[in-house]
Amino acid sequence: MNQILFDSSTGVLVMALAKDGRMIDYSIRIGKKDHAKYVVDRMDQMLKRKHLTIDQIDEIVVGYGPGSYTGLRIAVMVAKMLAYTKHIKLRAVSSLYFLSSGIEADRIAPMIDARNGNVFAAIFEGNKIVLPEGLYTVDYVREVAKVNLAKPYFIDERHYEIDTKKILDMSFVVTDVHHFVPNYLRITEAERNLE
Repeated sequence: MNQILFDSSTGVLVMALAKDGRMIDYSIRIGKKDHAKYVVDRMDQMLKRKHLTIDQIDEIVVGYGPGSYTGLRIAVMVAKMLAYTKHIKLRAVSSLYFLSSGIEADRIAPMIDARNGNVFAAIFEGNKIVLPEGLYTVDYVREVAKVNLAKPYFIDERHYEIDTKKILDMSFVVTDVHHFVPNYLRITEAERNLE
């Protein structure tokens, strides 16, 4: 079974090609809010390197948030488009889990900057959720991580580690592709300004 896994929730576009859960190729691109221009091309290049076509992909696994509003929209839109038009099974997983799945720790507290002293964060122990995904202050996450003996881990364009097998194990099947939406965890700044 061939799988494409990708996430664009941060400043880095992380993409992997896996065979039965084992990574066989990958692509990394640090961007400047321009992932939309590169995601499909990077996917195509990766497939060509392994002499595959999109028609030979059995599953797409997308990190669906939390993270950058625009980044999430790009990843989810591309995943939905490919799943629907090519009849590929779509799976989704937390971007926090996706981008920290390769970290060796019993418990991990991945965080993505959400500005103004806030982070999108969770605490994972293997496939178990210790602290649910949420928008928290950095201090709160550090304290909860300390109490739960979890390793704090700030995710950014230079700090991420992925394990395709773990990502697949933690992912879930999207049964209704048309109504699948990103996990934003908060409204946009424009929506906040309307209130």
